[in-house]
Amino acid sequence: MNENLKQDLAERYKDLAAVAVLTVVGIGGFLWINPEETDIYPGAGGLTWRSLPFIYSGILLFLVALWGASTVLDISRLRNWQRAPSVLGMPTPVSSTPVAQMRRVAAFVAILVYAWAIGAFGFALSTPVLLFTMLVVFGRRNMAENLAIAVIGGLACWVLFAGVLKLPLTGDLWDPLTPVLNDLYKMTGLR
Repeated sequence: MNENLKQDLAERYKDLAAVAVLTVVGIGGFLWINPEETDIYPGAGGLTWRSLPFIYSGILLFLVALWGASTVLDISRLRNWQRAPSVLGMPTPVSSTPVAQMRRVAAFVAILVYAWAIGAFGFALSTPVLLFTMLVVFGRRNMAENLAIAVIGGLACWVLFAGVLKLPLTGDLWDPLTPVLNDLYKMTGLR
């Protein structure tokens, strides 16, 4: 077996490990949402705080099943000395330069800080900051364009999650932006 084939197989086995972990997470969404079996009252549109995790878990399991089936197909083709199909073109090789490693670490830290910042400063303030940070970390140098993408992307995400899905995404520590956005959204007549 040549070296490239061994490397491709090793990558597919890593994918299968990720599929297994995500399957456990998806199943956990069904099992541990309401462990105390508290009463669930339907809200707007018949959705409850329990409905959305069920929907997300179902979507996650469906996508993971597709990924797993694709990975198993790739492994069987690679074992038969055939090149695995690539729908979106050949994957680019993963860079392991020090800059690439630092970008991965910075992205991981940014996501951890974001998870904390949503509770403290709210979704409306934290999301554009995360988007801007990620754009800079991954090498985009046009700061004005990055800022525009971050603000527009953050606003679109806020409209989806807070406006349409009506999730309470207000910060506990300091969140001057969410009340303003809520008032503006109410003025549109959509809420």
